[in-house]
Amino acid sequence: MTGKSVRSASLMFFAALIALAACRHEPPAAQAQTEPESKPIIRLAGVERIEPVILELYPVQVRVVVHGWLSDGCTSLYGFDQKIEGVVISMRVLTTRPRDVICTQAIKRFQETYPVNTEGLAPGTYTLDVNGKSKQITLP
Repeated sequence: MTGKSVRSASLMFFAALIALAACRHEPPAAQAQTEPESKPIIRLAGVERIEPVILELYPVQVRVVVHGWLSDGCTSLYGFDQKIEGVVISMRVLTTRPRDVICTQAIKRFQETYPVNTEGLAPGTYTLDVNGKSKQITLP
């Protein structure tokens, strides 16, 4: 081969390398970073029954024992919130589960105790409602 043909072959080789480098695909890790993250699904827990417990302390303290179920093997308890409207104390027990995952379809039972905020409530009878299950409580 002459010097001219070696130079020409080298130039063609480097041109082919540059073309191949331009055609390469992004690695999966980089692709995953550009896709939006899936937000978990937050729902009300299935509540079977509730048991209010009034502790004989001052100021009065109330707890509620919640018996319920989680709908599948990926669902877990997430938290709770509470609001008071008149004589109704409403609580929501929430669950979380990842979106777009395959889970066992076995129901899991739970029993959890939550505090009920009664600060500022006058003595009297109130309705405690947790995810649609309710009981009357009387604050001394």
